Amino acid sequence: MKTTSLENGFITFPHNSQRGGDDFLSAYAALRDSTLEALKDTSDCSAVAAKLLKAAQDIDLDEENAILRKATPMQIAVAALIEAGDYDKALDTSADTLTVMSQEARRKDEEFLLILGCLLHDLAFIHNMRKEYKAAERTLSKSIKIFERLAKLNTEQYGSAHINTLNASTSVYRSHIKQVNLLAHYQVATTTYLNMVNGGIKNAMDRLINSLQDEGLTLMHLGKYKDAVRYFSRALKYLTRLQPDFSDRHMELSVMLGQALLHNITTRRKGVHLLNTLLQKAIKNKDNDTAEKINGLLEKQSGRLDIIGMWHKIFPR
Repeated sequence: MKTTSLENGFITFPHNSQRGGDDFLSAYAALRDSTLEALKDTSDCSAVAAKLLKAAQDIDLDEENAILRKATPMQIAVAALIEAGDYDKALDTSADTLTVMSQEARRKDEEFLLILGCLLHDLAFIHNMRKEYKAAERTLSKSIKIFERLAKLNTEQYGSAHINTLNASTSVYRSHIKQVNLLAHYQVATTTYLNMVNGGIKNAMDRLINSLQDEGLTLMHLGKYKDAVRYFSRALKYLTRLQPDFSDRHMELSVMLGQALLHNITTRRKGVHLLNTLLQKAIKNKDNDTAEKINGLLEKQSGRLDIIGMWHKIFPR
């Protein structure tokens, strides 16, 4: 198992014989147990997730306590999708689950906090895999606070979850520090190559473009999208000087620029316009891989995944 909320021992529920009958926590523990058992066959993880999502879909929101009962299999499905390695689907499902839970965002009861804490822990895992370290840190921070609160309520049951989220935050913090150190390295390299370009040294411009691109990517991972836009734009400027005709390298850098533009509300329209233009170029050139990547970025601007970036404003601290 990957380090998700579904991991054995993440939450220490009493054994079946010690649990109550029809209460929510018993039902949640039973669903976790059955999902863990099903996931022993790792080739079937996606099918397990699909079954959980179908169960959630069948729940009518007009039913009693429907929000929580609908969110529960969805939250566990996120962990199953992570186990399957389908991080895009896991991210989509996280957004859908947060949307469902946002209908009762001010709830602070044990059951609601349990589902939210597990979901945010797994969402942080997804962010970390996508190298979105700032988002991972913020998400884990909320999960830690939730499980700290629950551990005070029931240390035996939630103490392990609190420790697990703390351990996960250490890993994310190390990744963040590594990126900061890389950024410092790229900044020195960029300055060096820029001086070489100004000095007329052969092949220096190609290295400068690569360094600016690496710096832009690292800034995106750190959540500094405005700065990333600046570095991708500079890289494209130098690339155009080096290669006036639009090339595959232009396309790759331009898609990175479009992605960075999408992450800022004030530049999102520019990003959508740029990516739509690039999409037409990719289709014309029969570059299916690039077209698929651009379509994926544009689909996420439908508003459906906006909650991933603003959940912390919806759910109370």
